[in-house]
Amino acid sequence: MMKVNMELLPMKSHYFLLFAGTAPVVPFLPVYARQLGIPIVGISLIYAILPFIGLFAKTCSGALSDCFHIHRGVFLSSIAISAVGFFSLYFCPPLPTDANAKSSNLLLDCTAPTSYLKLCTKKEKCGSNDFLGSIQDNQTVICQVELYGAQKNVEKICESWNASSLCQDDRLAFTAVTSVSHFDREGLCTFFPVNTISLNGEEIEYPTCSDIIHANSSVVCDDKGFMNYIGTPGISYEEMISHYEFWLYLICIIIAWSGFAITVVMSDTVCFQLLGAASNKYGQQRLFGSLGWGTLVIITGGLIDYASEGDAEKDYTPAFVLCVAVLFIDLFVASRLHIEGNEKQRGTAGSVVRLMCEPRIVLFVLCCVVVGISTGILWTFQLMLVEDVAFEWNCHFQALKLLQGLIMGVQCFGGELPFFFLSGWFIKKLGHVHAMSLVIGVFGIRYILYYTVTNPWVFLPIELMNGFTFGIFYATMTSYASHIAPLGTEATMQGIVGAAFEGIGIAIGGFVGGAVFATVGGSKMFLFTGIFNLIFAAIHVTLQILLDRLWIGSVSSDPTGSPIRYVPPSESMRPVAAEEDEEGAGEALQ
Repeated sequence: MMKVNMELLPMKSHYFLLFAGTAPVVPFLPVYARQLGIPIVGISLIYAILPFIGLFAKTCSGALSDCFHIHRGVFLSSIAISAVGFFSLYFCPPLPTDANAKSSNLLLDCTAPTSYLKLCTKKEKCGSNDFLGSIQDNQTVICQVELYGAQKNVEKICESWNASSLCQDDRLAFTAVTSVSHFDREGLCTFFPVNTISLNGEEIEYPTCSDIIHANSSVVCDDKGFMNYIGTPGISYEEMISHYEFWLYLICIIIAWSGFAITVVMSDTVCFQLLGAASNKYGQQRLFGSLGWGTLVIITGGLIDYASEGDAEKDYTPAFVLCVAVLFIDLFVASRLHIEGNEKQRGTAGSVVRLMCEPRIVLFVLCCVVVGISTGILWTFQLMLVEDVAFEWNCHFQALKLLQGLIMGVQCFGGELPFFFLSGWFIKKLGHVHAMSLVIGVFGIRYILYYTVTNPWVFLPIELMNGFTFGIFYATMTSYASHIAPLGTEATMQGIVGAAFEGIGIAIGGFVGGAVFATVGGSKMFLFTGIFNLIFAAIHVTLQILLDRLWIGSVSSDPTGSPIRYVPPSESMRPVAAEEDEEGAGEALQ
């Protein structure tokens, strides 16, 4: 007869609700920040800070809990802080746009019988037909124009308009009334005729030049739709940090992230307390977190699209409502858990220091940093890339958030869950060293495939690779650290590899990735990162071959590079383990 361990049921429920509650918001935060007007440099700065905030919060909460034996209070309060912190982001106002921001994308074509303000693009501008189709009959726009550029061209225009005395430093400023309703299209260029100009109080109708003369221009107009169409430069870093809206968003996300980081580490601590000697059943509890995440992120994507139908911007109200509602339900469930303090065995710091002098260990930690960099780029910029590809493919793409939710779902159900169970087989066959080479190599292939995507739905099958780049990696990282650690220093080693992955790698990925994204765009950023991963994977294999031949360290290993006393992590996740055979099949659901 099958029976459920009622003592562990609240733990399973907590994991499900915790990750189901954060799934509606956490993966969408980078694109939500971009919609609020935070530039790429600001988003990369935020995601470079958050990993360090998380590590600091985990360390302080652990110390406080152990010192004052307040594990229960810290655990429950962290859930409440997460809920309040994430929900507060919903009320953060967008960064203000500069009404006086000038566009340098227009050229002045001075010719006869009239002059034009001309906009040319390298490819069809998404949304251009929407703006041009919304122009009303006889609609005009008043623009403040300043010509600059080649000295001869500006001087010729000044002469043609009898305004040589107004030309200063090869520049000419004037006010232009432009007839946008009489625009003309030629290829990828749009021409807006200039009806009149005002020079020093004197108006000139239909200004012309005898020859065709081109000049660069800096323009600010009184029509927001027209300015959005011609494009204005994004907000700069200096402007961003001068707005309180950015700092408010940063404070709210730091509070939310700190609470979430503490909740995760305290959840694992409580789980191992409840399991006691049956720590091999941890995977059976943690699995429910992945189920909650994958389920809610798909539902949320569809709800956001439904709520945003017909709107220019996405409405994230369903995401934030789901988040706070589910997390407060989780708070009630978590309060039913039996939580008590524990004392951890202390190992010697010297043994860890000696271990970190091993070249193989140093190389493994370096691999964790590299994977962290790639993961930081993925978590921060993947959904931005999906948005860019989707709108380039179809300017009226309506299922964007559903697609993004499905991407997260495929990562979870199609990649993470099955490979979490298969990780033991992979590591047993390949060894930790070769498994890490495989992870980095697959990351390279995955990112190069991103560069080739033009149809956004093609992202879905590529996300199956998340099984390698997260499932296999996480099992490899944690099990290797656990098995090389001297007795009593397991937590220290886990902290070292965790800090390399999250504290260093993800932070670098978020920050450097932002600079590259802003410079070359999302597709090329993933291409360059993919090439880097493939090169590093080849270097890693080469270095391991040299170490096997030239170096004999203190860490004993089998021919695959795994520690001799290694036990595949998925062995501990099988519902019926060896010791359970003696206890009976009734324990299978514990």
